Amino acid sequence: MSADAPDSLIALSDADIARELEPVSVPSDAARATFSNWADTFVCRPARVFEPTSVRQCRLIVELARRQGARVHPVGVGHSPSDLACTNGWLLRMTGVTGVTSIDHDKKTAIILGGTTLHQVHAALAAASPALAMPNLGSISDQTIAGLISTASHGSGVAFPVLSQHVRALTLVLPQPGAPVVAVSPTEDPELFMASLCGLGATGLIIDVEFEVVDAFRIEETKTAHSIDDVLDNLDEIKASAEHVRVWWYPDGKGMVVGRANRTQQPAQPKPSLMAHILGYHVTQFFLLASRYVPSLTPAVGRWAWWLSKEDSHVIDDGYKVLNFDCLFPQYALEWAVDAKESKACLDEIRRWLDAEAADPAGLRTHFPVEIRWSCADHIWLSPCYGRETVWIGVVTYRPYGLPVPYRQFQERFAEICAKHGGRPHWAKTHLLRPAELRALYPEFDKFVAVIDRVDPDGILRNEYVRRHIGGEDVKDRLFKRRAE
Repeated sequence: MSADAPDSLIALSDADIARELEPVSVPSDAARATFSNWADTFVCRPARVFEPTSVRQCRLIVELARRQGARVHPVGVGHSPSDLACTNGWLLRMTGVTGVTSIDHDKKTAIILGGTTLHQVHAALAAASPALAMPNLGSISDQTIAGLISTASHGSGVAFPVLSQHVRALTLVLPQPGAPVVAVSPTEDPELFMASLCGLGATGLIIDVEFEVVDAFRIEETKTAHSIDDVLDNLDEIKASAEHVRVWWYPDGKGMVVGRANRTQQPAQPKPSLMAHILGYHVTQFFLLASRYVPSLTPAVGRWAWWLSKEDSHVIDDGYKVLNFDCLFPQYALEWAVDAKESKACLDEIRRWLDAEAADPAGLRTHFPVEIRWSCADHIWLSPCYGRETVWIGVVTYRPYGLPVPYRQFQERFAEICAKHGGRPHWAKTHLLRPAELRALYPEFDKFVAVIDRVDPDGILRNEYVRRHIGGEDVKDRLFKRRAE
């Protein structure tokens, strides 16, 4: 999409803009006027909510906000477990700006509108002739392409970067007079492009993405159970044993499941199981509910989950169907990116801590699994993988039937251990770091700040999360918490 002159919007009055936006303005008494994230752990009631369906409407919203001194924050499906998507300003629900607008088989790229979910991207690429696919994927495909890029989300594989690395170019709406549309790439405003590859929604409103694609592929994955010692003593060999390696650690089961996945053109051999779904989802959720009221049952639930997961398995299916992972229930999720050189030391310390908690009758009781994945190094300014091969370590505490459970003490201790080993938090997950700590972790942090100051000197696109963690403002960490959990 080529850059658009802002003159036409500058000539409009505020009343003209308001009339044009009326069809996409959410009434204040509508349910959609309140936003909560997927896990229902953070909630906000923005001053205004819009549901644009066109680039012009996006520009009008940004232009009106600039004139009225409002702050604007885009949101997709709200899958971030933190308050990254929340604001008390104006919220733009971008899921109406969707579609794969073009596919170029020769360049191996697709242009994708920012509000398009990955499920929609998979369907469009699979329908191409010949079929195409995204190069790599994370655990879910519910999120939008803009949300994926804005947080430098990742998959797994020591040869695979965060997904933002596959972006060739972006089209952005900037919060400047007339809400100009600009194209950025490694050759067009490369600093704004680099900042936007993990921009937290603060570098410009992402309208579309030119994304690298590959020929469609299937994945053959085997899962095998191992002792904890076997995995931790052989991390380097295991991480390199397949294209995509993932490890699920069941602390109460005293074991780990190693998933090894490679690309293949063999016929699909999916392994759907109604009984596995009933046991793994419905029965497990009921057990988790019981452990909410009787915490001493939690280790037994962990052993049950290990029993369900430890059988060897083999599957061949379309890449995204295998690489995606069922997140099961609403949850408090936390994930840190640790230098791969520190992975053994960090995981050993986590193990000692979890063993000590399990041995203490009054100790913390943990859920499952601890997920371990890898990404290669990159040079995206705010990517947690900046400058180093990375091991991602993630923990969850489930909320059975959406009910709150204790989690803060567990997550705070987990974060302390990861931070001790030089970890960087996943931007979509809750963390307590402020500019001083982030500047020490990210060598190009000040370059990022300089870019957002240049393109958005009035801070129109800086929501509470960005003002807290990037700007250092006194915005409470629990401002948008649904309840005192």
